[in-house]
Parts: sequence; structure tokens; C-alpha cells
Amino acid sequence: FRGGPMDFSCASCHAADGKRIRLQELPNLTKNPGDGVGFAAWPAYRVSQGAMWSMQFRLNDCYRQQRFPYPGFASDLTVALGVYMGVNAKGAESIAPAIKR
Repeated sequence: FRGGPMDFSCASCHAADGKRIRLQELPNLTKNPGDGVGFAAWPAYRVSQGAMWSMQFRLNDCYRQQRFPYPGFASDLTVALGVYMGVNAKGAESIAPAIKR
């Protein structure tokens, strides 16, 4: 699914190894261990926000950065994304709670 004014999808940023936004390395969420690294680190303390964030808040922030409307809390969309990432992260060791920029 692509959309929004930037014509982004999750794969625009998270479907290749070695991608970065500024200094932040982006996990490849289409495979393990990349998805394990991305999914297993949430919930995390966001230093930039001074708060603990759940995966739901992180997904909402991705949508904000793509200029999409926020998905509803526990909507079918966010549940499906969470299940997809969880299945792709199978076998990864959780590092939550983590510290993120």
C-alpha cells in the first residue's frame, strides 16, 4: 500500500539493508533478523520525547512522517502490521525496554 502526498509505503524505508534517515539506521522489516531488531526493541524510551513509547506510538510516528492520517489505536491496520512484524521477528530475542533516540 502506497499513499499520502509523498507516495510512501512501509517498504520505501524498511525494505532494504543499510538504509538511513539522517544518522538513524532503519531496520529491514521484510526479513529476520532485521525485523527482529526493529520489533523486539519496543516498547522503548524515546530520549527525544522524554517518554516511553509503545509500538503503536512508533507506528503513528511513521505515519506522521509520511504525512498520512494517524491510524486509530488498535485498528485493523496497526494490528496487522504488528502481527506481520511479530511473525517476521520469530526467534529474535527481545531487547525491550530499549533506549531510542
